[in-house]
Amino acid sequence: MAMQIKSLEIFMMVVKLGSFSEAARTLYTVQSNVTSHIKKLETELNVELLHRQNPIQPTRAGVQLYGYAEKMLHLQKELLDSFSSHHLAVNLPLEIGSMETTAAVRLPSLFRNLQQHVPNFPFSLSTAPSRDLINLVTTSKLDCAFVANHAPIDGMFNLHVWTEQLVLISSKHAPAQLANEYLIQKKFIAFKQGCSYRKAIDQFLSAYHLPAANVIEMGSLDGIISCVSLDVGLAILPMSYIQQSHFAQSVMIHPIDSATAQINTYLIANRDLNTWASNMHHFVKYVKGMNQQLEK
Repeated sequence: MAMQIKSLEIFMMVVKLGSFSEAARTLYTVQSNVTSHIKKLETELNVELLHRQNPIQPTRAGVQLYGYAEKMLHLQKELLDSFSSHHLAVNLPLEIGSMETTAAVRLPSLFRNLQQHVPNFPFSLSTAPSRDLINLVTTSKLDCAFVANHAPIDGMFNLHVWTEQLVLISSKHAPAQLANEYLIQKKFIAFKQGCSYRKAIDQFLSAYHLPAANVIEMGSLDGIISCVSLDVGLAILPMSYIQQSHFAQSVMIHPIDSATAQINTYLIANRDLNTWASNMHHFVKYVKGMNQQLEK
């Protein structure tokens, strides 16, 4: 039978008090139970742990076990504390995923405020399209992710965080009013398949009864907006990103249909909260508090 933590606790109490009966009284058990646990330890380790005298003293083997028992009980407490809703697991960074646009515009201030409130909060951030992020959270490769969608993601925990206003951008050489004849000739620039904002391109064109776009795929926001400014193509991106971009004065902004224009950003995680690491509970509590402050 494997060694029990309870046996180590009883052994340490006997050594501290120097008495089987006092240990039993302190631990609210009977002396025979204390004796049984000590004998079990001695059998498992094949040593004699205590000099049966008054007061009881540990043998050299007992002194050796006492040192290990202290470490094991401390480690057990640390383990239990790490899963406590009040304890921050500083050695286990929260693995957060995000879309590029959210990482560029929204998360810097969120993380700054988080570090001000919880200076030791550990986290790491990786970026990917929404579809990839959903898969990574589903397979527990990420604790959580910020994804864009018009509705909550089925089968997952969803916390609405922001609503983005999407706009179409073109070069300064484009006409102020983009007619169908112009749109049908232009390419669109976007992230690879799986990006929520790429899906918005299809919805936009469908609303104008236009065929699917010829899409140029790029891997960076600055690359997309730079190419738009040089009239390589058009793009649909959040207004919040355009406004803070250093290319903002180099492109023309066109409002789009309201049904397509607004898209929500959700913090998603596994729907079963019992599967969360303890730091995830802290992070969700912080994000909820941030939302409540914004609503005031």
